[in-house]
Amino acid sequence: MAGIGFKLAQVAREGGVGGIVGAAAHGAVISAGPWLMTAVAMGLLERWAAVHLTSANGMILQTVLIYAFSLSALAAAPIGIVATRLVADRIFARDAAGIPGIVLLALAAGGVIGLAAGALLFGVLGRLPFAQALAASVALAWLAQIWIAGPMLTALDRYRAVPVAYLIGTGVAAGTLSLWPQRELVGVLLVVTGGIGLTLAAILLVLRRHFAGDVVLPTRDAMHPRLALIIALAGIAGVAAIWIDKWILWFGPASRIAIGALRLNPINDGGSFLGLLTIVPGLTLLLIVTETRFDRAFGSMLARCTGTSTLERIEEARGEVVRVMGDSLRLLVLAQMLIAAFAWVLAVPLFDAIGADVRAIFAFRQTSAGAVFHLVVIATTVVLAYYDLFGRILVTWASFALASALATLVQFDAGFAAFGWGYMAGAVVGAFVGLALVAEASTNMTYLLFVGNNPAVVGHGGRWL
Repeated sequence: MAGIGFKLAQVAREGGVGGIVGAAAHGAVISAGPWLMTAVAMGLLERWAAVHLTSANGMILQTVLIYAFSLSALAAAPIGIVATRLVADRIFARDAAGIPGIVLLALAAGGVIGLAAGALLFGVLGRLPFAQALAASVALAWLAQIWIAGPMLTALDRYRAVPVAYLIGTGVAAGTLSLWPQRELVGVLLVVTGGIGLTLAAILLVLRRHFAGDVVLPTRDAMHPRLALIIALAGIAGVAAIWIDKWILWFGPASRIAIGALRLNPINDGGSFLGLLTIVPGLTLLLIVTETRFDRAFGSMLARCTGTSTLERIEEARGEVVRVMGDSLRLLVLAQMLIAAFAWVLAVPLFDAIGADVRAIFAFRQTSAGAVFHLVVIATTVVLAYYDLFGRILVTWASFALASALATLVQFDAGFAAFGWGYMAGAVVGAFVGLALVAEASTNMTYLLFVGNNPAVVGHGGRWL
């Protein structure tokens, strides 16, 4: 991502006001384009369903999409993050021959897990008719595969292909429903699933064109088992941190039975989803400014470590890394705090404008405040990834998830005024844990590079912490 950020930063520097606006727009599309398109598509589909479907079928459609979106992310997380690391290692080693096999194996695993989860959710717990359950299960499986394949295109510097693929899939699905309105729920599910499949096909087409070689499956020793386990658990914890308070509140106040044993909490879900969208400007700034500055400073230190510099010059570079990190983080937090302040002040007119339930304002405001600390968590885990300390990434996201769950349970019966509070509390805890771990690692960075996290010393499995 830092390479993309360098290009956008150059556009911003050399293009004047237009360059800044263009770089910001590109950064938003790259960092959150698929997410924004999904939000718009969900909103349009909800309005379409209110006109063309019964309220019961509309609730089933909404439930299928929310469960498929959240559970596909959870199913894909451990597979996708490990596969992306393997692909990145192959790119660094200039060995592209093994990448198609990694992608194929990851997609197959994600698809199987997604189908199994969909069958359990929609067929057993949701008790949907066979055709509806099958379409919903395939949608979940294909979404899981998109979660796996999408980041790989970004790693290959083909970042535009991902939002374009989303645009193709959502555009075709929306056009089909507009020109050929469906009254039967199974028909709508088939159209939506077809749009998801088209998005996946577009992503896979670009991947296949980029890697046209024969498929060779990765060997068992492609990654040390301990490192793979740590990275996979970190991926699961990252998804759980974002979703765990929503999952708990599906059984809380104002929740309702959606289909079978599956439940939703429309007030919290709607407010939280809108609140999470406020993090997009911060993600853009993280991509264009924060990571690029840190990448440059950290690269300079590594160059001195691998050259003939003295310890004094290496320590000087380490101090520069810490300074750049602090300055960038301060800018990031101030910008996101400004966005959160606007969200708090403008929440009422915003909800009036979009016709949303005003009771969701509490979830929206508290989620937008939590997004400030969520962004800090993301920034710290980026730094820890540069340091190759994935055990600390796991601890950071796990503390976020655990604190969010505990805070949500403490406020479980407080009603809709407490919605979003658990996420906010979890983000605060995760941010401070991440900052503490980064500070300790940055203080001992020279030791970690030469001894403490040197594969020649600690092995290729890396450190637990």
